[in-house]
Amino acid sequence: MRQNVLLIIVAVFVVSLIITLNLFLQQNYLSQMAEQFNKQQLLLANTTSQNIAGCFGRLTDELTQLAGALGGKRLEGQGLGNIIRTSFNMMRKEAQIGLVVYGRGAREGPGAERPVWSSMSPPDVSPLDLKLAGRTMALADKRQKTIYNDDNIIKNGTIKLCTPVVSGGRAIGAVELDISLDSINRKFLAPIRSGKKGYAWMMSDDGTLLYHPSQPGMIGRNLYRASRSCFVCHKSFNTERWILRGGRTGASSYVAPFGEDKLIAFSKLSMFGRKWIVCCTIPYSEVTRSLRESLKLHSILILTMFGATFLGAIMLVVMNMKRIKAEEKAKHEDELEKYAALLEKTVGERTKELFTEKEKLNSIVNAVGGGLALAGLDDRIIWANKQFSEMAGVAVEGQSCHNFTPDCPPISSQISDGIETNFYEGLFGRKGRYFQVTSAPVRSEEGIIGFIRLVQDVTEMKKMEEQMLHSEKLSSVGRLTAGIAHEIGNPLTAVFSFLQILRDMEQESFKKESLETVLFHINRIAEIVRQLSSLSKVAPPELKKVNVNRILGQALDLMKYDKRARQIDFRDEFEEPAEVVTDENQISQVFINLILNAVDAMPEGGTLTVRSKTLVGRVAVEIEDTGIGISKEDMPRIFDPFFTTKEKGTGLGLSVSYGIMRSLGGELRVDSRPGAGSKFTVIIPAGRKLTDADADTDSR
Repeated sequence: MRQNVLLIIVAVFVVSLIITLNLFLQQNYLSQMAEQFNKQQLLLANTTSQNIAGCFGRLTDELTQLAGALGGKRLEGQGLGNIIRTSFNMMRKEAQIGLVVYGRGAREGPGAERPVWSSMSPPDVSPLDLKLAGRTMALADKRQKTIYNDDNIIKNGTIKLCTPVVSGGRAIGAVELDISLDSINRKFLAPIRSGKKGYAWMMSDDGTLLYHPSQPGMIGRNLYRASRSCFVCHKSFNTERWILRGGRTGASSYVAPFGEDKLIAFSKLSMFGRKWIVCCTIPYSEVTRSLRESLKLHSILILTMFGATFLGAIMLVVMNMKRIKAEEKAKHEDELEKYAALLEKTVGERTKELFTEKEKLNSIVNAVGGGLALAGLDDRIIWANKQFSEMAGVAVEGQSCHNFTPDCPPISSQISDGIETNFYEGLFGRKGRYFQVTSAPVRSEEGIIGFIRLVQDVTEMKKMEEQMLHSEKLSSVGRLTAGIAHEIGNPLTAVFSFLQILRDMEQESFKKESLETVLFHINRIAEIVRQLSSLSKVAPPELKKVNVNRILGQALDLMKYDKRARQIDFRDEFEEPAEVVTDENQISQVFINLILNAVDAMPEGGTLTVRSKTLVGRVAVEIEDTGIGISKEDMPRIFDPFFTTKEKGTGLGLSVSYGIMRSLGGELRVDSRPGAGSKFTVIIPAGRKLTDADADTDSR
């Protein structure tokens, strides 16, 4: 096995070494080829600059010869034109040029110059041209011959050469030669093409572009005064500055603005104290294209060798691996079984630990007994337990906590040790429900990073508090009314007895009717005293098995014949069976009180619906009317003693009914909307099972 691995390593090393050497040699070949080509470009640039310099030298010599020939002539007459045309036609062979001959007028000195002959018709002579001719003639006395002027290159692409015409030791005129830069470029630079993208361009020693085949619009621009439009195709002019600072010739490579490596060679030519720079450039990829194509086949061969070697090594390794696997299979199976057993045991232990920790966490979260949520500093919920989502009724993660309390200001609020507790009514849109929200900050080393909020439904606790308060009220009123009933009862009995005697003895009808009225109100007072007594002491219940539907039916039959119920539609919706163990008389009293209240709530008529529902361990009775309903302000007080909204009511019916249901272990609930009616719900516990003795008592 080790020998096979070593063999593969050696083979891979050898092939890698061959590939590396191949790549190195290819790069070396490409670099040498590029260097040799750049030398050829340098030779081409040097030859082109010499040709341009030779052209200007010949033009200067011919211009000087023409000026010498005109020195022995008068600068006027027919003979002048013939001499100039002959010389001018010879100079035209070199470049696209124009010729102007200047002479002096009657007076001498600056300003006396005037054109006497021109190859252009009409003569295109500007004040600057006259000034150049005058300066040339003025400098003739200082033995200066030709003046070179390229100020018009940027404006109209023209180079001016001017030389004085001297006769008898003084300047009598000047000859100006206008040379088109475009003709120089087309003759010497435009024909230079290397491959598809190689070309020549030229600039002056002050950085002005004189020729560029691909950017003709930039001719005349100066790189030291480049505008924003110049940087569309140039990121910088570092290469051009390097050429200006270099020697007479040079060659190098650079990265073009569009990311392509290029080769460049330049040569400088001198004219009249000024320099022009001829540059030849070509992309590096075009120079090396032919060599790269020839080396591609070589690379394919190398890769084929590498692939064959690698494939053979793999086949050898596979064969050896099969043999090794066959020899060590039995040993590995035993080790694998042991490892699998150990791994299975470890995974089981870790899974059990994770499950235990998860159950602990779930138990802690669920034992909280409310909704738990984690919110960030922006008050958006990051995480929430199942109870919180169930309370909200929607997915809460990512939502703001304020979305659940838009129109629900806290009833009360308190802060202790940085923990804030608020009480809300109607949170999550649940009307009539009360919630306690406890918020505690979550801290880290950086400070407070969020808040943990515990939401608990404390509606039942709130109701228990209200029931306890109500029970305390009933107890206080009971103790008070017990004393009042005792003190009023005895004298009231005596008054009632004497009034009965007086009524029986009286013969006059008016007095007899008056005594009847007094007795009626005395009876009413006695009934109120009796009800007051019932508040202080509820008789112990007589438990027996009763049918709730039967008691409801009797109560309805009793009320149907009451004159107040003539315009009321009675409806019963009973479920069978509806049997409980309770006090029949007290339950009947509760039903009658609630039905009477429902009838009184519908003075103009309506619908009274009585339902019975058999639930688990209890029976629910609903008495629903379509009357005037109960206002929100009166709802908390309807079970208080002596509270009534009726003109003739005592305010004891609902209070007594509430006390009876409390004594029987049941509940009395109310749901009402002003103008839409009320619904009273009586919850009666099913009670204990009757023994045989109870059954005998019930049957008797």
